[in-house]
Amino acid sequence: MSLSYIQKNGGMIIYLQQEGRGIGLANKVAAYALQDVGMDTVDANLHLGFPEDSRQYGVVPSILNDLNIASIQLITNNPRKVERLNALGINIEGTIPMVVQKANQHNIKYLQTKQDRMNHKNFGSMLASNLESLKDENIFSVDETIRKIMIPTVIESDMGIVKSSIADKYVNDGEEMAAAAITSALYVDDRDIGVTANEDGYCFGRESVEKAIDAVGKGEIVVVVDDMNRENEGDFIMAAEKATPETMATIVRYSSGVICVGMEGKRMDELGLPAMTTTNEDPKGTAFSVTVDATEKHGITTGISAYDRAKTIKLLSKASSTAKDFVRPGHIFPLRAKEGGVLARDGHTEAAVDLSKLAGCDPSGVLCEIVSEDNPVEMARLPELIRFSQKHGFVLTSIVDIAQYRRDTEGTSS
Repeated sequence: MSLSYIQKNGGMIIYLQQEGRGIGLANKVAAYALQDVGMDTVDANLHLGFPEDSRQYGVVPSILNDLNIASIQLITNNPRKVERLNALGINIEGTIPMVVQKANQHNIKYLQTKQDRMNHKNFGSMLASNLESLKDENIFSVDETIRKIMIPTVIESDMGIVKSSIADKYVNDGEEMAAAAITSALYVDDRDIGVTANEDGYCFGRESVEKAIDAVGKGEIVVVVDDMNRENEGDFIMAAEKATPETMATIVRYSSGVICVGMEGKRMDELGLPAMTTTNEDPKGTAFSVTVDATEKHGITTGISAYDRAKTIKLLSKASSTAKDFVRPGHIFPLRAKEGGVLARDGHTEAAVDLSKLAGCDPSGVLCEIVSEDNPVEMARLPELIRFSQKHGFVLTSIVDIAQYRRDTEGTSS
């Protein structure tokens, strides 16, 4: 419909590769499987761990600017697109509706969900006028059909009581693949909620720790998640001695920007880094020290740039550094790690120190909380952190995994 309109009236299409409202084709197939067993398009996304709409429009203003387009009329029924594009500074003079003349038994539930749950406009009285005519087509028997498919029927036989359902018939008739797709889509992994240890003590597995150690040793950033009953957040972690302006820029781009360095207490005492306050009221007992920047003799200007922060962090990890190499306050937050690491305290501070030590680096590690891309006013949590790590190529592990790895390799049960 949009192409036909543009062909007749002029206009343009900006194609953003965000299939399935931004969740990708594979995930959309799983969402369709859920819709086939009764969920609507919104609940299907939410069940798979995605927002109802994951699309991003940040590149659009630059495209319009390059084309010297100052204002647009948007072909859409979706008010969210209008809101998001307006928030990006795009001047939308109006919208052009695209509405089918008549709903049918195959699309009416989808359209109704768009209107009722996603606040789509421009349908007018089309849906209401079609509901009565579709009753004769038995459209409202869908939920009852699903119930019959999924709920077992009790059958008494010579072998006793047997529970069977129509779904069993589909599988027995050779439709195992379709049944598997639905089962997979409906399966809820505990990791979709937060990190919890399995019977072997791991969450993501020992290999995830081994990969994280290897990455940290190479100067790469990894993502480490804490327990779901703690903060249930993910932090960037890397070895302090490997810090570069590029890695600092990456961390700042996707994080809170409060970059910390976990360090051993003895080394902090040597550098004259006392506690930030005499009474620590942090709910998790995070041991902040006074903040620091490297001194001007090390080429520092404001202290806040990626270059300056990388310089300060590397100096904190350098064995030859002294208290005179730093000014106080500054833009880097040293944190005092508990002796014993994650086996003594299950915090990101201790995880940063432990991973750096395990990687053969100085026992000081960079850490910073990751902000949600789906909802930038919140912190990122599972399952978004899983998707985020896959998207950007970061190794993902957890404090639970690091602790179990240390128990296994150090022969301790604590």
